[in-house]
Amino acid sequence: MFREYPRAAAAAAVLWLMGAFFGVSFIRSAAATYDEPVHLASGYSYWLPGRYRLNVSDHPPLAEMWAALPLLAMRPGFNRAHPDWIRMRRYPFADAFLYQNRIPPGMMLNAARLFSFLTLFAALGAMLFAWGMRLGGPGAAVGAVGAAALTPVLFSNLALVTTDGLPAVAYFAVFFLLSDRPLTRRRFAAAGAAAGAALAAKFSMIVLPVFAAGILLVDRGMLAREAREEVAGSRESRKRRKGERRIAVSGFDWPGLLLAAGVCAAVIAAAYRVAQLDLFFEGLRATLRRLGGDRASYLMGAHSVKGFALYFPIALSVKTPLVVLGLAVGAALAWGRKPDRRVLWALLPGLAYFATALTSKLQIGVRHLLPMMPFLCLWAGCAWGRLWDRAGGLRAIACASALWCLVSVGLVHPHYLAYFNEIAGGMNGGHRWLADSNLDWGQDLEGLGRLLRSMGSPPIYLSYFGVADPSAYGIRFVPIVRNWNVPREGDAVDPAASGRVLYAISATMRATVYEPDKTMFDWLKTRTPAATIGGSLFLYDLTRDPEARMELARLAVRAEAPNAAGLARSLLLQ
Repeated sequence: MFREYPRAAAAAAVLWLMGAFFGVSFIRSAAATYDEPVHLASGYSYWLPGRYRLNVSDHPPLAEMWAALPLLAMRPGFNRAHPDWIRMRRYPFADAFLYQNRIPPGMMLNAARLFSFLTLFAALGAMLFAWGMRLGGPGAAVGAVGAAALTPVLFSNLALVTTDGLPAVAYFAVFFLLSDRPLTRRRFAAAGAAAGAALAAKFSMIVLPVFAAGILLVDRGMLAREAREEVAGSRESRKRRKGERRIAVSGFDWPGLLLAAGVCAAVIAAAYRVAQLDLFFEGLRATLRRLGGDRASYLMGAHSVKGFALYFPIALSVKTPLVVLGLAVGAALAWGRKPDRRVLWALLPGLAYFATALTSKLQIGVRHLLPMMPFLCLWAGCAWGRLWDRAGGLRAIACASALWCLVSVGLVHPHYLAYFNEIAGGMNGGHRWLADSNLDWGQDLEGLGRLLRSMGSPPIYLSYFGVADPSAYGIRFVPIVRNWNVPREGDAVDPAASGRVLYAISATMRATVYEPDKTMFDWLKTRTPAATIGGSLFLYDLTRDPEARMELARLAVRAEAPNAAGLARSLLLQ
């Protein structure tokens, strides 16, 4: 058993450093994912004078501004006279900002990633440790930090320039602050600031004030029940409980709630520079309207525009390490059988967010459960702490489970975004279950470039789900099914003329998640890739496969690739 706070803090610090190493390794290996250029360009633009424009109707500005903070020291060029800025073509403008700037794209993007990741992961680690200490002592505190360090969904998404990380950490912070007693005005104010940060970073956080108020009411109801039960207790028990109740109830007061609401509103207003606060309500209305619309989603080989009832339960089940998932479910079930106010704040916010996600048609990634993930780590940590504190055989089980989790996660290094657990068959089995940001967000283009350089840099045919520029990674290519947001013309090369026909396609493209013709890549199902990069990109060698070359020629013509007729002829004659 961890008997001293310093010893537990040291162990947690080592685990946090391990998680930070995983996150930084992922950052260094990953190309720009699908939305990162837009988020980065938007965040930097919001720091400049003028009205917010680029991405403000889809997302509030704070998360993007936070990630873009390091760029203020770099001072990259920002061309407001660019035609794509004038026409508000977000993706083309962001592409020009990232890849046609005086600052190298990798330097800008990774600086933003590192700053955002390290600050958010540090704040989350500190809160997990403190809350674990409250709930289960040193063992639970260390277990909670360790679970976060070994949950790839959590740290890999915190390591990207998106609008997912900051609101997830702020959401956790609100309930962490409200869960402690006595609930002082200062704590109310801090919770209000965290709520404001969450709302100023993600429109979906509109549920947060509702959840917080609801749990405060449940908490007050449990206090009232305890008060009624006191009547049958002894005089000593009544005296003790009366003191406890006075401390708890004194924090639940209208002035405190009004203070929290006022601070929350002030943070949102500050994020919009006060004068632009109308953009928050415009963006919120636009987001609520979009929620009812159809959106393509993919689950286990099936396609839908209405969503799948089991999408998020399945995604959570195959994207979370089995040890973390098993311990978390065990803790939640144990707490649910005997609920008390001490675990109320740790249990209900995560479950409430998960229940809300089940109603969403927007099913493009388990990252939309990210606000729930810190709670999952807290539950798992508390369960692990109980095993550790029992000593003997149970402590051995705790050690074995931690080792199992470490091996499971370590095997995918550094491709953590594409992590899948053993149920799914690991990283290389993930494409059978899910696509899009669960697996393939364009992050492995850099890995493909390294592989091709080791092969002598041959030109290839390419279909990938992403907006990163292949030429930035030394890839010479002809596009087959071009990206609709940033349609690239490719290079003036004929890959087949090199004597080797190589075709790289990413998992989301191969699964035809966003393509009207769901059969266009069926011919690849019977063929084995020559290489798989990061679990998300498949490289096929079709040199000795006339039938496959014919299919590829048809796609080249259909996709209207530059010099499509010549390319098709070359493929057929090869």
